[in-house]
Amino acid sequence: MKKSKRLRQLKILKKSRFILCMILTAAAAVLMTVWLLHMSLLSSAVSQADHSADLSGSSAESSAADSPTAAPSLTRGVIPTPTAAPSPSPPPSPTPTPSPTLSPTPSPAPTPADISETVQISSDGIAWYNGFADPRTITAEAVGSTEDITVLINKYFAIPADYAPDLVLAGSSNTQYIRTEADDAWDLMRAACETDTGYVLYLCSGYRTFENQAALFTKSIRDKGIAHACSRNALEGRSEHNLGLALDISTTDTRVISSGFAETPAGIWVVAHCLEYGFILRYPSDKTAITGYVYEPWHYRYVGTDLAGILFAAGQTLEEYYGKVPVVPEGS
Repeated sequence: MKKSKRLRQLKILKKSRFILCMILTAAAAVLMTVWLLHMSLLSSAVSQADHSADLSGSSAESSAADSPTAAPSLTRGVIPTPTAAPSPSPPPSPTPTPSPTLSPTPSPAPTPADISETVQISSDGIAWYNGFADPRTITAEAVGSTEDITVLINKYFAIPADYAPDLVLAGSSNTQYIRTEADDAWDLMRAACETDTGYVLYLCSGYRTFENQAALFTKSIRDKGIAHACSRNALEGRSEHNLGLALDISTTDTRVISSGFAETPAGIWVVAHCLEYGFILRYPSDKTAITGYVYEPWHYRYVGTDLAGILFAAGQTLEEYYGKVPVVPEGS
């Protein structure tokens, strides 16, 4: 009997302990949940307070920047250092295409002639053949700036007979000489043309002496007549070849000047890119009445990159640029 009672008491005790353990576990879980909830709310409140402070500070700064009459607070005895307003950053510019490095232009390029200031050269006393003036009937004006690479030389403006340019032997030529400024550009243009087209440019004719030029003019008259000579050949002193800045070019596969050069890959490339190296096509097909010579797709003149770019953009010849356009009589 006593043993049975003792067993019941033990069972009750165990049951009580189990219930107590369950109660304590539940209480602990509740306390933990409350604590975690409290910490979460506290963290949220702190973050919200920081965010509000940031917004308040930004608003205050914005208001101060927008208000032109707001004066800075001063501390007694201290002179504040003024703060310069930051300059607005310029928009990014596109990366330009690298330009070849050439010798600098010795003289600044002159200002282009305004059309209203163009002086038409009189044709009085000049003999004409099929619209081309006979240079022997023109009294040319001697130029005084032969060292200027942009100087105008034609039937009306001549080089002094004692002019002696500084010459160098040109590459890719048969013992042809040109001015040093033109030679640097010639080397660069020739290398670029070969890279882009596979063709190597060749200098057929560069500098000529007065004697050589005179002989060419006389031979042209003798072989093909005065009309042919006046449209294609210059008198001595009135040729850009006497300057050492004119280049008659072809390619190494032909080595002779030809009107067909304009249709070759090299000829097409040179027309499009010559200005990048300071050259111009001196006698274009649509300017024969102005230049005084027929279209010569092989004849290029070095004038420097500045002037070459100006002439290319404006579609001008040197005569138009300087405002020296000859008058061609009707029916000539």
